[in-house]
Amino acid sequence: MRRTGDEPKVAIVTPVYNGAAFLADAVESVLSQSYANWEYVIVDNGSTDATFEIALQYAKRDGRIRAVRTLPHLPIIENWNRALGLVAPDAEYIKELHADDLLMPNCLAAMVTVLERHPGAGMAGSYCLYDAAVTNIGVSLGKELVAGAEVIRRTLIGEWWLFGAPSNVMIRASVLRAMGPEVYDCSLRHADLDLWYRILERHDFGFVHQVLSCERTHDESQTNTFTARYSTLALEHFGFLRRFGPRLLDRDTFARAHRRLRRDYRRRIARRMLGGAGREYWAYQKRRLAAFDYHLGPSDLVAGLFAEIGRWLLDAQHAASSRAKLAEKLVRRASQLAHVWSRAAQRALAARHLVLRQRFYQALWRPRFDRASSSF
Repeated sequence: MRRTGDEPKVAIVTPVYNGAAFLADAVESVLSQSYANWEYVIVDNGSTDATFEIALQYAKRDGRIRAVRTLPHLPIIENWNRALGLVAPDAEYIKELHADDLLMPNCLAAMVTVLERHPGAGMAGSYCLYDAAVTNIGVSLGKELVAGAEVIRRTLIGEWWLFGAPSNVMIRASVLRAMGPEVYDCSLRHADLDLWYRILERHDFGFVHQVLSCERTHDESQTNTFTARYSTLALEHFGFLRRFGPRLLDRDTFARAHRRLRRDYRRRIARRMLGGAGREYWAYQKRRLAAFDYHLGPSDLVAGLFAEIGRWLLDAQHAASSRAKLAEKLVRRASQLAHVWSRAAQRALAARHLVLRQRFYQALWRPRFDRASSSF
């Protein structure tokens, strides 16, 4: 039994790569916590900017902070696993904090309180400030414990979204340790959601009805780069329904949810292919869906095209928005192509001038040019 007044230790982990522009704010949000018994491990994934130097400065300032530089550079999910492996064995709760996110001052205290009050909860979440909007809404006000299976079911069918990013949740350390040394599935882009589903299949979910974290977006974030380019959210949401739905949804509910998500996914890939996504995009979709036992073929693209045309005909606002996005993509691609051709022309012109200055060229062609000029 824990003695009265003892605080369980919380391990905060920040796996980061080239996060110098945001890291200091994240660390300051940890230092401002009202909860005192924490350790903070900042794991630099071989950054090429000042990330590690910033982490070192804070480690010198507060003994609870450790700055670790790891090499070689790893893909993002593999680095998450490596970072979690550096947590101290006496930590009772684990809180990931991405370098571009922030914690509110009472975040650790509030989440520890709800997890201590409910030993059957494997993880806890809260409201989140996503730029200027409050997200992770769904749990009835005043209810702080939800059955894990209910959270999965209602998330799969699109009624709830209670997680946000890893920065928005706290996980009981014993639950993670029981899952082995690599808790994240490195074959997935959204391995965090897969992990939370696996936890909630066996444990309840604690929820704090307060805004306890802030998720910031920017042009270099995962959401705005690879995730957006390859439609990974739509792809893996559909895949997770196929993986977890048959175990947690009744047959009719699963069938309805499957039809809806497949239709939405097909429409998305049809739009992307019409926008010039290309073979690489299609190959990625096909390869990743095979892991969820779904064979992506031309019929999916055709069905998505017809579904999108139907949506255009029935929803004028959607049609206008889609046309605007398509026009923006075409203009952007045309601009990129023009830039490529311009650079090629500049290189060709530079090469031409270089040749004209060479002695062998002047010796070979200049006498001929002079004779031709004198004949006029």
